[in-house]
Amino acid sequence: MVSPIVIVIALLFIALSFNIPFARFKIPPIIGYIFTGIVISNLFHLDKHTIEIIAELGIVFLMFMIGLEFSPEKLKSMKKEVFGFGFAEMTIVGSLFGLVFWLIYGVDIRIAFILGSAIALSSTAIVLKLLNESREISKPYGRIALGILLFQDIAVIPILIAISIIVNKDANLVQLILKTLGGFIALGIFIYVYGKYIAPFIISHATKTKSDEIFMATVLLVVLTAAEIAHLFGLSYSLGAFLAGMILSETKYKYQIEADLIPFRDLLLGIFFVSVGLMVNVHFVIQNILTILLMSITFMMFKAGIIYFMLKKFVKHNRVAIKTAFILSQIGEFSFVIFALLGKYNLVDSVLLQQLVVVVVISMILTPFIIRYIYKIADLFDKDTQPFEEYEIQAADVKGHIILIGYDKIGKRIARKLTKAGVPYVAIDKQIELVKEGLKNGDNVIFGNAANKRVLESLNVEDAAAVIITTLNEEHTHLITENIRNINPNINIIILSDDETQKVYYDNDSNIYVIDKSKELAEKLIKLALRCELQYEREHHS
Repeated sequence: MVSPIVIVIALLFIALSFNIPFARFKIPPIIGYIFTGIVISNLFHLDKHTIEIIAELGIVFLMFMIGLEFSPEKLKSMKKEVFGFGFAEMTIVGSLFGLVFWLIYGVDIRIAFILGSAIALSSTAIVLKLLNESREISKPYGRIALGILLFQDIAVIPILIAISIIVNKDANLVQLILKTLGGFIALGIFIYVYGKYIAPFIISHATKTKSDEIFMATVLLVVLTAAEIAHLFGLSYSLGAFLAGMILSETKYKYQIEADLIPFRDLLLGIFFVSVGLMVNVHFVIQNILTILLMSITFMMFKAGIIYFMLKKFVKHNRVAIKTAFILSQIGEFSFVIFALLGKYNLVDSVLLQQLVVVVVISMILTPFIIRYIYKIADLFDKDTQPFEEYEIQAADVKGHIILIGYDKIGKRIARKLTKAGVPYVAIDKQIELVKEGLKNGDNVIFGNAANKRVLESLNVEDAAAVIITTLNEEHTHLITENIRNINPNINIIILSDDETQKVYYDNDSNIYVIDKSKELAEKLIKLALRCELQYEREHHS
């Protein structure tokens, strides 16, 4: 038997062998991970069930992160996208593909519509990950795609119920429906109480330890607990994680949670994409290559066409319908669960099922390229580009503001003076007690570790006028400064120091000002920051 360490070494080596060359051609890592799974499955005999469980955690963390971006108020404003477009997509696409399986493939009509519903599902893991990375999720087509994907997550439950009714003819339909509705209501109540009171209480105590490891462990506990509770109520893990994230999006811990979870989420999503590759039987693909390719292209184009014509009548701009249709044209990861159940009870021919599994994988491989070139694809069908396409549906970000890193005694004085001067600013500190004090004082303070690049990005460093750093930890200051300059190399940075070596360290940098704490305090910092702000205004209004 091959050692687990050997398998991990092989997995990492193969993944890097694909992804390093792929990176030169800007091919997304998702493709490399899927190919890694294909190669690994033909080299080793693996426990696929264990890998699938780990892979599902990747989707759980992805949905939690998406939830952090969507407050309950924002979700209320998306009723049309979730329950209108989502319901219509599942019903129309599922029914038309159901007819295809019944009339062309000769599948039993009940099973045909279940297969059609599986094809109607799109990939939450791929679409939302790529839209998040490209910052397109807040654009009109990204918003519609998110709404449809959320409804699809809910729609998986009745599909699984339908299979259990067909398999178990004695099952009570009314009882199953009532049980599912009860699960939804119970989960909603639990998540509200959990996200509003229990989770913030636990996280607040974790932050008091001032330990990054304890904070991270607490966040993992919060996410996994929400997912497991949803599962206990008969719903999907990812739905519970999404709702928990949505409730926590209104807390002061949002940015730090986001920053800490992203590397963990991406690692688990990588395992998910490897697990997708594990499902491909290379010998079967070679023997049926033409049929599989024809099915893949036909299914994706047919699905995109249906979604486009469904949306065309309801969205103002044709290009939004085109882009939404193409980015949802692939078949999603939950279809694997449905195919596995149908195969387990011998409800569908095994050859057709294996063909469908490979079609899903191919559609997933094509999706990153579709999303990357979505504007060019839209140009092929509609040349009428409009300024609205660049508009993001979200609260306007502050620009020309001052970022204050450290809400200590000097930080508080600076915040008060900036408020009096009417200068927009945001302060950040990783000591929760100081953040709570700042919020009580009415200051704009958030909780987070400014040494984390993703936290800095959330503060919109790219469009800030200046950054003031009051932390006196030299190593911490160097790391913060380095990360800021990576995001915005031209920004003015003002550093408070109690060490002459800091001045020497930054001597050659004209955009960094080091102020001696023992000689000058908040007034000098403010003057410099305001000068930077005036400079920013001249540059951006001239």
